[in-house]
Amino acid sequence: MLIFPLHKSNLTVPRFLGIFMFCLAWLLLSNPAYAQSDSPQFILKLKNSVELSSSPTVRRLEKEGEFLSGVLTRNNLDATWLRAGSVGTHVLRWGSSVRFSDKQALLNRLASDPEVEFAIEDRPMRAFATPNDPTFANQWALRSTVNTAGAKFDQAWDVIRGSADVVVAVLDTGVVFETPDLMGRLLSGYDFISSVSTANDGNGRDSDASDPGNWISSADAQTATFSGCSVKNSSWHGTFVAGQIAANTNSDSDVAGADWNVKVLPVRVLGKCGGLLSDVLDAMLWSAGLDVPGIPRNNNPADVINLSLGSSTTCSGFEQTVVNRVNSAGTLVVAAAGNSGGAVDSPANCASVLSVGALDRDGSRASYSAIGTGVSLMAPGGFSNGLVGLGNSGTTTPTSASLVNKTGTSFSSPLVAATAGLMRAINPALTPAQLSSQILSTTSAFLTPRSSTCTANQGSGACNCTSAVCGTGMLNAFAAVTAAKGTRPVANASVSANGLISSGFQENATGLNPVRLRGSASSVAAGRSVASYSWSQVSGEQVLVGTSTTADVDLPAAGSTSDLVFQLTVTDSVGESHSSYTAIRVLASGANGSSPTSVASVSSGGTTGGTSGGSSPPASDNGAGSAGSVSAGGGGGSNTLPGLLGLSLLLIAFRRNSVALRKMTKQA
Repeated sequence: MLIFPLHKSNLTVPRFLGIFMFCLAWLLLSNPAYAQSDSPQFILKLKNSVELSSSPTVRRLEKEGEFLSGVLTRNNLDATWLRAGSVGTHVLRWGSSVRFSDKQALLNRLASDPEVEFAIEDRPMRAFATPNDPTFANQWALRSTVNTAGAKFDQAWDVIRGSADVVVAVLDTGVVFETPDLMGRLLSGYDFISSVSTANDGNGRDSDASDPGNWISSADAQTATFSGCSVKNSSWHGTFVAGQIAANTNSDSDVAGADWNVKVLPVRVLGKCGGLLSDVLDAMLWSAGLDVPGIPRNNNPADVINLSLGSSTTCSGFEQTVVNRVNSAGTLVVAAAGNSGGAVDSPANCASVLSVGALDRDGSRASYSAIGTGVSLMAPGGFSNGLVGLGNSGTTTPTSASLVNKTGTSFSSPLVAATAGLMRAINPALTPAQLSSQILSTTSAFLTPRSSTCTANQGSGACNCTSAVCGTGMLNAFAAVTAAKGTRPVANASVSANGLISSGFQENATGLNPVRLRGSASSVAAGRSVASYSWSQVSGEQVLVGTSTTADVDLPAAGSTSDLVFQLTVTDSVGESHSSYTAIRVLASGANGSSPTSVASVSSGGTTGGTSGGSSPPASDNGAGSAGSVSAGGGGGSNTLPGLLGLSLLLIAFRRNSVALRKMTKQA
C-alpha cells in the first residue's frame, strides 16, 4: 500500500501528482527516470479503474497507485508510471532492464492478469509523407471542372460558405500562427506531445500549439531517440492541412480554403519523427470537449476532427473506444487512409471513422493511396498534379510564409473534414452518423481515365477506382451540402372569419368576430426549429398593417366587401424559408341585404417533401357548391405575377359561387 504522510491543508493535486510519481518510481524501479523520458512506452488499463477528471481527487489517485503497484509487483515488471491517460488508462515507460525482444511477451503477461483490462504498446504515429514531387500549382481540388476529380467546392459556396461557430480540430504538427492567410481563422489549441525531445519546444504538454519545426538532422538520426528516422527539413504539415480547410478565401492573397468562415483548432500531436498513440487519443477526447486528466477542458469543442496521420496497424479496442466517445460527444472523425499503397492504416480503419483515400486530378487512384474495403471515399490528394497550399520557407525553425505543393492522403482528408464543417454550418443538429451518411451517399461516380482497374491487393500504382476498393465515390462537396440543406420548412397558412372553416353558412364578420390568420400548423425538417414567422397582406382592404411575426394573428373585420389575400413566410433555424398564400372573401354590411360575411377561404399549404422554387396559390374548384373553405397542398408560394393571377382566378370563382348562393337563398 502507498502511504502519503502529507498535511491535508497543504495538499494540492499538482503537488500530489509530483509526489505520487516519485513514490511510484521509488517503489517499483531500481533505475528511476523522470516522467518526460523518451524511452518506449505502453498503455495499461485496470479493470477496476475509474476515469479521472481533469482535477482528480487525492483519494482516487492513491487508489489507482495501490492497484498499479500490485499489478506491476505481481508481474515483476520494470516500468515507470508517466501519467494518467484517457478512459481510465495509465501510460508507463519500460525500464532499462527490459529487452526489446521481451516487450510483447510482457504485454501479453500483463493482459492476462485478472486485474488488467488491456495492455498495449504506445506505438509511434507518423504524418503521412509527401510521396511525390508535385508540379501542378492551381487549386483543381476545389473546382468542378468536367472530367476531373475536383470536389466542387466552388459550387458548394453558392449554397453555404461556412460559419465561425463551427470548429474543425486539426491534430497534427501544430501550426505557424503567423501565417498571413490563416489570420483570424485559428483558435489557441493545445500541445499534447508528452515527449520533450519529440516536441522540440523545450517542454512537454502545454497550451502552445505552435509548430517549432520537426526537422531531423544527420546528427539526430545517429541518436537512439531518432534512430531510423529519415533526415529531412521541417514539413509544416499542420499548417498545410489547416490551410486546406480554412485559408482565408476571397482575400486577394495566397490560396483559397475549402471553408470561408470555419475556425480551426490546432492540436499538436506530431513532432520530430512523429508522435505517440496515447497523445493522439488524449488529444481526440480533448478536442471533442471531453475530460483528459491533468489538462484543462477544451472550451471550443470540435464539430469535426481531422487526422492526417496513422500507423500500419489494425484499430485496437482502445482506439475504437475513443472514437465511440468522440462520436457520442457529437464530433465526427475524418482520417487519412494512408500512403503505403496497401491496406488502410489506423485510426482510419476504426469503425465510424471516415477513411479518405487520394485521387489525382484526372480521377485515377493516386499511386500511393491505400485502397481496399476500409476506404470510405476518395478525395483530391494529387500525384502528377499536386495540391497547392500554405507552407513556410524555414528548413528548421519557421521563417516566412510560402506557398508549396504537396500530395498525399494527408491532404485528401481535410477536404472531407471541411465538407463536414460546411454541412454543420447549414444544420448544426446533424449527428456524426448523419454527416457521414450524407457525405458518402452524395459522392460522384468514379472516372475511368486509365486502362487498368484497381484491385484490392495490387499495391502501389495508378488505376481506375471502383466501389469495391475505393469507397462510395469521389467527394462532392456541393452535393453533400445540398443534402444537408434538406427539406425546406412548410408554411401552412390558413384564414377564417367567425371560426368558419368549411361551413355552408354565412356568418357575420364583425369586430367581435375578426379575421383570423393561423400559421402554427407549419412544420420544419427534423433537427431544426422555426426561427421566424412573417405575415403580410397582399391585397384587399388593409386589415393587416405592415407585417406580423407571430404564428397566429387576429385581425379586425373588413368594413367593406373585399377579397383578402395574405402571405405567410416561415424561416427555419438554418435560414431556409418557404412561403404560402391564404385568401378569404367578406361581404359588406347591407350587400344584398346581408351583414358582412365570410363566404369562402382558400389556403396554399405545402408538403413535407423537398421543393424547388415557389408555386402559385392553388386554383379553386369552379363547380357549384356552397360557400366554405377550399384548401390545396403544394410546394410553396411566392409573391409572383403567376401566383397573383392564380389568386385572381380563384377569387373570381369565389364571387361566382357567392352569387349563386345568394340566388338560391332568394328563391328559397
